[in-house]
Amino acid sequence: MFRPNRLKKMLQTDSQPIGCWIFFSDADSIELLSMCGFDAFIIDHEHGAMDMSVLVEQLRAAQATDVTCILRVPSHDPVYIKRALDMGVEGILVPTVESADEAQAIVAATRYRPHGGHRGIGYLESRAANWGLAAPDYPANYRENLFIAVIVETRRGFENVKEIAAVDGIDMVFLGPGDLTADIADDFPALTKLGDNSELNRLMAEAEAIIRSTSDCWLGGISLNAAGGRALFAKGYDFVTPAADGWMLSDAARSVVTGMRG
Repeated sequence: MFRPNRLKKMLQTDSQPIGCWIFFSDADSIELLSMCGFDAFIIDHEHGAMDMSVLVEQLRAAQATDVTCILRVPSHDPVYIKRALDMGVEGILVPTVESADEAQAIVAATRYRPHGGHRGIGYLESRAANWGLAAPDYPANYRENLFIAVIVETRRGFENVKEIAAVDGIDMVFLGPGDLTADIADDFPALTKLGDNSELNRLMAEAEAIIRSTSDCWLGGISLNAAGGRALFAKGYDFVTPAADGWMLSDAARSVVTGMRG
């Protein structure tokens, strides 16, 4: 569905949009969640079990509302990125970006050749361009309506975050403290103590300051709950994801069982 990107418009007006991760591979749950007030979904293809046919059904369910649908692609693969964009996702989130060169290649995968990219001309038949009904409006306006974000989540990525955030076409850098901890920790027990690592805290604080000072790049972050999400907004984050479909289901289910058993 070709339409204005509501998430980008909210970010441009400092509206602090709230996101939700989608890990379940069905359309019913995303349809329900789209009615609950979230501003954007990040549908997960890095760790989730979905494929492109499931993705289209999820997009149809969510896009009956004004929720913006972002896809976390599994890798930097330009073929996967181009296919996802042609399916009609309104943005991509690319994991484990470690350099400006990688960020530039990601942007190139989203753009057509007149705009410095190598994306195939498929808008005459793609769902993204309303199955061709939106041509030629789509090639004229797709860049301003696509949301391109990358995740920085390794020591090398954090060391290069200033250059990554400065790449033209990167709308947001999303910081990943979990994988960063895995990159700097001695062993897995340290992963249970996020925030209790001086190097982690230093790298996070430095990256947050750099991205906040970059005029053309927003700062995104993840929290496991609403209180943590509010704290990130208070620190200057522009977009926060304090929820996920699986987290909310397990929390609610355990709460009911605990309540029944006293």
